[in-house]
Amino acid sequence: MPKTEKQETGDIGEKIAGLFLKSRGFEIAGTNYRKPWGEIDIIVRKKGKIHFIEVKTVKLREKTSSVSCETNIGFFRKSGEVILEKFSPPEKSYAIKEILNGDETSGNGYRPEDNLHPWKLKRLKKAILSYLEEKRMTEEDDWQFDAVTVRLDEKGKIAMVEYLEDIIL
Repeated sequence: MPKTEKQETGDIGEKIAGLFLKSRGFEIAGTNYRKPWGEIDIIVRKKGKIHFIEVKTVKLREKTSSVSCETNIGFFRKSGEVILEKFSPPEKSYAIKEILNGDETSGNGYRPEDNLHPWKLKRLKKAILSYLEEKRMTEEDDWQFDAVTVRLDEKGKIAMVEYLEDIIL
C-alpha cells in the first residue's frame, strides 16, 4: 500500500530529527516502537538517560525565497543561527536549521507541537511504560519524554528543527 503524503512527510521529519539528535551527541537506541495503544518515534540515550522522542513535522506554506540550499546555508551561518548538516533523502535535500525561539508557524496558523494533544500524550505514556517493562526497567529509571518539531520549507529546502525537552506526560 503506497504511503500518503502525510506519512512521507512524517518519515522525512523523523529522519531529519534522527540526524539532529545524533549531531547533539545522542545515541539512537530504536525507532518506531509500536504497540496497539501508541508509538514512540525515536528512542535515544545520552549520559545514561533514555529519551523518548515524539517527532511532529509540518510543511510550511510556499515561501517567496528562490535561493538554493547552499545559499541558505551561508545565510543562516552569517545570521548566527545554527545549520547542522545537509540531509539528502531520495529526491530531496534539506539544510537543517535549529529554531532558537520557537515562534515560526506552519503558515497554516499552527505549530507542529500543537499536535501534542492530551489523548496523544496519554497513548505515548502507555507506550513508554510498555517499553520500560519490556526492557525490565522501572518508572524510577532515568528517562524523560521530549519532542522534536520539524518545519519543512520545500521551496528553500530547509528543515527547521526545534528540540522540546522534558515534557510532562
